[in-house]
Amino acid sequence: MRTCCVVLVVVWLGGCASAMKRDGQCLASLAPEFVNAHEELASLEASWRAALLRRDAELGSLLPPFAAKSDHLASASGPLQRESDSAARQEQARRAEGEAYARLMDAKVRHRPTLEWYGKVSERFRTRFDEEQILSEVRLVLMAGPGLIFYPIVQWNVHSVIWDGTNPDAESDPVTRYCTDRLSTPATSAPTRLGKSSDPLSRSLVRGG
Repeated sequence: MRTCCVVLVVVWLGGCASAMKRDGQCLASLAPEFVNAHEELASLEASWRAALLRRDAELGSLLPPFAAKSDHLASASGPLQRESDSAARQEQARRAEGEAYARLMDAKVRHRPTLEWYGKVSERFRTRFDEEQILSEVRLVLMAGPGLIFYPIVQWNVHSVIWDGTNPDAESDPVTRYCTDRLSTPATSAPTRLGKSSDPLSRSLVRGG
């Protein structure tokens, strides 16, 4: 009986390690895209807010009062010219703000899948890590004595509670399917602003598995 339980524990640990490694590699592969997306969105939002402030400043600017009329027709040309210039600047500021906002919205739509999947895979990896932390403490207690025979039962109960009765490793699970497909697809050679050596999150996740 004890030998059977040891075999079951070893088999389960192998499956758990494999699943955690897959999710860690999936998260690591998403990390550079996630960081780049945040950087681009932050830059575009800063540009939009700056354009918004310029627009508000132009719209809120007050024209100086017209000088008193005189018998010389040219005396009105100065204020009229300033009014025309102000209107042109206001229109330019409105257009620049609209273009900056459109670029920001376009980037948000473009990066939404990356941000959403990173969040889902990150949550999955954290949950697996928490489960493993709990079970590692259980193993330390049970494996030192005959209580080892109860480990599969404890493991099943912990697994059921943490995953709320669902099976995260089922082929139909969205995150598992996404990571499996992503890792089975050859990595693209698209350049990123983060080199391999400058991505500690990716290195640690792949190494830690």
